Amino acid sequence: MYFISKITSKFKKEHYKIFILSCIVTLFSCSDKPQTLFELLKPNDTGISFVNEIIETEALNIMQYEYMYNGGGVGIGDFNEDGLADIYLTANVLENKLYLNKGDFMFQDVTSTAKVSGKKGWKTGVSVADVNGDGRLDIYVCYSGLGTNEARANQLFINKGITKDSVPIFEDEASAFGLGAIGSFSTQAAFLDYDLDGDLDMFLLNHSKTFFSPFYNSTKLRNTRHPQFGNSLYRNDNNTFVNVSETAGIYGSGLNFGLGVAISDLNQDGLPDIYVSNDYDEQDFLYLNQGDGTFLEVSKKSFGHISKYSMGNDAADINNDGLSDLVTLDMLPEDNFRQKLLKGQDEYSRYQLAVDSSYHKQQMRNMLQLNQGTEKNGTPKFSEIGRLAGISSTDWSWASLLADFDSDGRKDIFVSNGYLRDYTNKDFMKFEVDEAITKVRAEGKELFDESGKREYAGLIYELVKKMPSAKIPNYMFKNQENFSFKNVTKAWGFTKPTVSTGAAYADLDNDGDLDLVVNNINEPVGIYKNTIDKEKNNFLRIKLKGSTKNSHSLGAKVWVYSDSTVQFIENYQVRGFQSSVDPTLYFGLGKSKKATIKIQWSSGQISEHQNVHLNTLLEFNENESKPNSQKEIVEEPYFESADASISLKYLHKENRFVDFNLNRLALKQSSRSGPKMSVADINEDGQDDIFIAGAYGSLDRLFVSQSNGSYLDTSYDCFKNSKDFESEGSVFFDADNDGDLDLYVINGGSELQLGSPKLKDRLFLNKGKGYLEAAPDNSLPKGYSNGSVVSAGDYDNDGDTDLFVGGGALPGNYPDCALGGILRNDSDTSRGIVKFNLATDEVNPLLRKPGIITGALWVDINNDSWLDLVLVGEWMPIRIFINTNGKLTDKTATYLLENSNGLWQSIASADIDQDGDMDLIVGNMGLNLPYSVSEKEPLEAYIGDFRKDGVSSAVISSYMQGKRYPIPSLDEMQGAFPFLKKNFLKHAQYASATLDDIFSEDQLKAATHLSVYQLESVYLENTGTGFKMHQLPIQAQFSAIEGIITEDFTGDGILDVLLVGNYYPFRVEIGPNDANNGVLLQGNKKGEFTVIDRKKMGVWLEGDVRDAKLIRNNEKSKIMISKNNDSLQTIQFHKHE
Repeated sequence: MYFISKITSKFKKEHYKIFILSCIVTLFSCSDKPQTLFELLKPNDTGISFVNEIIETEALNIMQYEYMYNGGGVGIGDFNEDGLADIYLTANVLENKLYLNKGDFMFQDVTSTAKVSGKKGWKTGVSVADVNGDGRLDIYVCYSGLGTNEARANQLFINKGITKDSVPIFEDEASAFGLGAIGSFSTQAAFLDYDLDGDLDMFLLNHSKTFFSPFYNSTKLRNTRHPQFGNSLYRNDNNTFVNVSETAGIYGSGLNFGLGVAISDLNQDGLPDIYVSNDYDEQDFLYLNQGDGTFLEVSKKSFGHISKYSMGNDAADINNDGLSDLVTLDMLPEDNFRQKLLKGQDEYSRYQLAVDSSYHKQQMRNMLQLNQGTEKNGTPKFSEIGRLAGISSTDWSWASLLADFDSDGRKDIFVSNGYLRDYTNKDFMKFEVDEAITKVRAEGKELFDESGKREYAGLIYELVKKMPSAKIPNYMFKNQENFSFKNVTKAWGFTKPTVSTGAAYADLDNDGDLDLVVNNINEPVGIYKNTIDKEKNNFLRIKLKGSTKNSHSLGAKVWVYSDSTVQFIENYQVRGFQSSVDPTLYFGLGKSKKATIKIQWSSGQISEHQNVHLNTLLEFNENESKPNSQKEIVEEPYFESADASISLKYLHKENRFVDFNLNRLALKQSSRSGPKMSVADINEDGQDDIFIAGAYGSLDRLFVSQSNGSYLDTSYDCFKNSKDFESEGSVFFDADNDGDLDLYVINGGSELQLGSPKLKDRLFLNKGKGYLEAAPDNSLPKGYSNGSVVSAGDYDNDGDTDLFVGGGALPGNYPDCALGGILRNDSDTSRGIVKFNLATDEVNPLLRKPGIITGALWVDINNDSWLDLVLVGEWMPIRIFINTNGKLTDKTATYLLENSNGLWQSIASADIDQDGDMDLIVGNMGLNLPYSVSEKEPLEAYIGDFRKDGVSSAVISSYMQGKRYPIPSLDEMQGAFPFLKKNFLKHAQYASATLDDIFSEDQLKAATHLSVYQLESVYLENTGTGFKMHQLPIQAQFSAIEGIITEDFTGDGILDVLLVGNYYPFRVEIGPNDANNGVLLQGNKKGEFTVIDRKKMGVWLEGDVRDAKLIRNNEKSKIMISKNNDSLQTIQFHKHE
């Protein structure tokens, strides 16, 4: 017994040790598990077992109904008025569900009792609003699909009140209210009081089910209303809704594929505007409310470009400036593999045809449209900065929700995405679908016309089953301020791959943070609990009660002022995709301890509340508001548009040459680099005159200032043949040393082959009073290169002015560069001979091909009385050539710029910090491009004879997720290098291939190698021993900087900087780089800059800008801005004391 007892005792002790060890291991393993902001709750824990299950058949699948995978929506609101947000979910085929919130994330299915399961049919979006104005939240459900007209009639569930068990009861009264929209293919409804009469009207977002040719008779097609596909606006006339779409100006064509709608007062005039996202060819629409019952469509005036396959959207203030910004979603993947799997040819011709057919510029990616303010005519202006912000690529995306999920006072971005079967997969389309189409066509029939879909339904269904899935995690982006978002998808708990569509947010447990509800396809709805309350951040929840039938005060604006920021929210519930968020407004305050609230009700009345209680729900009633007696203080701006009488009337006309037809792998069209300008007083009347270089096929123009501020077009004989040249750049200088200014014009362009006589530069001599004649042909050496830039300076200190001529891109082989060099002035003034000779080899042979030159300055950097040369250009560093007795030595490394390789566009010199030496402002392409570059992960180009045919070609690569991939698609690479077809038959093979997998080490080593390490525009501080680089403010990085003017614009005696730019002619997949509307930087003598507010700046300097010049005229100053294929813009300024 003793033995047994001892063994038993020992066993117990060892078992106890093991138990303790197990607990310790468990404790540590749990503590090692990363804590995420959101916790995905299980259906058993919430009581929500809803699944939007889709079962595909021969009759119903993605190839029979293209919107089959668009999924369901989420509607949130307190339907039984117990202080807890309830959840309504739509299912495409199965019953919709209503779950009452019982507290602590427990929900009860009351669908049957509430009578809101919906009818048989294809259900889509849900909208929650008090439609009849009785104070209770109603539910509007949209229908679409392949059923009958009656099956597609929408439903309006009117809330009739609650039972004794606090269950709300609803009745479908869509027909009685006139909101059935029988037969329409509806995606979503949005309620708003567009006419400000105190009740809610409705905008109905519909979509087509038939594909029309977007280019055949497009004007008539786009202006003809389709009864079932077109969007509709319904006016509420005492709870009877009347379709007023046509008289209101709402487009409703058969091309319409509406997927998203946002309501917001985008131009701050007190009237709700409407933004519509459209899929496929039709563009998005922005309808500005005119206040008279009509809307004006202004998308082209407000946006430089928009999403191509535009899906869900949301409008909210992401930078706390009091203006609503806009996010639209598309389907560009984040990773190289998915991008290359879906990517075909860069269809420039089709894209240009669409633009020429009056469609807007559309690119396939998410867009963040930053609201920059409003023009005098009421049109809001936006800068699209999605790539700079880091939110452009989230794959096949549906709902975008802009809200403060971490309670720090800044709105973050949630994106739902995924697609059940990916029919955009190029391999599937090429090898499966094309083969099936070929077989059917051999029988004289078409697989995908209406009869083919019926006859070959079985074959089509077999294709569907072969489609790959696109199941990926949703995205979450944290707002880091300064227009930057960080991808926190994993850190915040969104790691599970899903096919997610509709989504909505609400504080489901009333703990002071926003939780998420996400509707998934073929798996349980995602209920995400927010745990930020553990951080103890402060917050406000605000509930509004209107004084009219607009009981929840849709359209009201709320500002919250705290000690750190000002936040702004408009009260609209329809957001994201097919969904409605909780009407209770949420403001995170971070660690702020005080807050003041201002409310502007939709009636225009104002409520203000000082030092409100934090961390609670505050309720405000419109009946307690007062008239708005505040008047906006309007400051005099620094700039204004010049009067027509003193503006120069000039329209630049670009020719129709397309660089991509010559070089299909090029990033951009280098031929569209003009017009550049030169300014000088050529007739010595004290007023500046201006020369504008024309494109190939257009005349150069010289305009002479008149005493009344107008301009005279000289039309000199010497310019009559200038349309035979592409004039790239010019400079006024005294070529013959006779005391007046002559003109040198540099020729170039991609239209002409190297060696063409039309590439020879031209020199025009001033014969007195500004009259120009062509210099003798032998005045210039015989050089036939693609020139780009010319700069004048006496580099050898011999008393006459010499020239540096820069080469542009080698025609057809961007980014290889053409020749340039030094032209020494060897004119004999005593004999009247004007002569320039090549002196490049004597001065520095490196100046023959220093890069694609975009800017050159002769400037004394080291204060030794000798002009040094600074060069900027694409695919090269900022190069510094120091002058020693007429010899230029490359001192780029000495001046700390050896790794400054960029896509530099412009340069200006000035003593910015007023320390007695010359500093530099250098314009780059900006950060709003699809490439994140650094010295470790640069943009790279290899130029070599890869085909072994004696012709060099350029291949450009970039890094994605740490690996180097070629930028072109498989189709484009196979077109340029046919030998690749042997190694890469399928897109999936190519999608996995790095640049080193495609080309051998020897091939790459033999090629010319170029790199880009930075895209930021910079201020270079001259320290005396080198240049210290400072990035310009983020607003200066929105786009390319093509023009720089330094001047004391603000009247404080300190130099300021005006930056203008943009660059449109990139590849279609990149799209126009167009987010710069002009940036005014106020200096402070220390090399630091403050961005001047748009209202204070006063003008919009938009367009495809190429140059900017300061013009002195009658002791007044104005600025002229040239634009490619556009009119010249003239502004004037006056200094403020």
